[in-house]
Amino acid sequence: MPPRSPRTPWSRRRWVTVIGVVLLVIALVAGWFALVSPRSPGAADTEVVRVTRSNESTSVSVSGVISPQQQANVSFAVAGTVNAVSVKVGESVTAGQTLAVLDDRDLRNAVTLAQAQLDAARAQLRTVKDASSSTSAQVTAVQAQVTSAQASLDQARSRLGDATLTAPLGGVVATVNVEVGDQVGGGGVSTSSLAGSASSSGLSGLSGLSGASGVSGLASGSSGASSGAQFVILVPDAWQLDATVGTVDVASLKAGQSAVVTPKGTETHVSGTVDSVGIVASGAAGQAATFPVTIKVNDTTSRLFAGSSADAVVTTETVENVLTLPGNALSYDGSTAQVRVPDGSTEGRLVTVTTGRQFGDRTEIVSGLAVGDEVLSPVGTAVSAPPTNPFAPSTPSPSPSASR
Repeated sequence: MPPRSPRTPWSRRRWVTVIGVVLLVIALVAGWFALVSPRSPGAADTEVVRVTRSNESTSVSVSGVISPQQQANVSFAVAGTVNAVSVKVGESVTAGQTLAVLDDRDLRNAVTLAQAQLDAARAQLRTVKDASSSTSAQVTAVQAQVTSAQASLDQARSRLGDATLTAPLGGVVATVNVEVGDQVGGGGVSTSSLAGSASSSGLSGLSGLSGASGVSGLASGSSGASSGAQFVILVPDAWQLDATVGTVDVASLKAGQSAVVTPKGTETHVSGTVDSVGIVASGAAGQAATFPVTIKVNDTTSRLFAGSSADAVVTTETVENVLTLPGNALSYDGSTAQVRVPDGSTEGRLVTVTTGRQFGDRTEIVSGLAVGDEVLSPVGTAVSAPPTNPFAPSTPSPSPSASR
């Protein structure tokens, strides 16, 4: 028997190559099957969550502009030349403090002339009364002249007083639009006013300030009322948010609801209360209608600034002991809501449920499940309740009926 020839290195290399090719083919085939094989919703795709009872709330988000709750727009009520300006922007003032003064020489002369005319009318009245031939009609006529002269004197004195412009309330000077030597017109209104809300289109009635010199508007908010005012004074620690809301959410808002106001670009959060909700929509033709909403800031703070933009979250409803699930745990067959409950299989068992209100990422369960029941939910679903209003009352209102 002839001796067996030894294997060459080349034959060993060939076997290694063949084995490598076979392993590569096996890996490719396994990958292809993994891609094309249908995947069932097993444990790797879902997690088990429990039905819970908790205190939940619904909310509406609005945006708007910060403005002072009280703002005085003050202008001279008489025409003249500015003789002195006593305040600067940013300066604090008290009620009654002088803001500016006009050259009052002509006004003083008018008072002197009106006083002389009154003295002459009174002298004439005495003469007529002393004359035995005077009739009652003559006395009445002269008495009317005295009354007219007195009214002219009162008006002249009032106009002289209007030459000194004073602050109708304490606050901070926000705007000064006059300088010494300026000629000002007499367009200012000599009575002050307070708008009930930022949505008011006019200015009406502030008791206690009637007759204040040249106050052209003490308005709630910093809207266009300040346009053209010679001085603007605002109260820096009482603010409000003048916001708007769309048609979908306006019905959910009402006066007295709590809110959290956050100026844009900041981490400042202050508590507020809805003060008014307008019922007349605004918006150009073809645009979505919006309604005015005023939120008064409850905190006395200097961290807010007039004219800055801010967002607010208004809590529209707070209920206790409501049964909820993460919204992603629900599926729908038409209008029928369903959940999958664990039954030992990878897909779980379908159970029909009745849903109610929506609380952020959670949905109210009215029937079909009980507290503590387990439900399969897609992995990553947030199962915690939405964050609560840090300024909300500690005791929520009783839960209303869950029926819709």
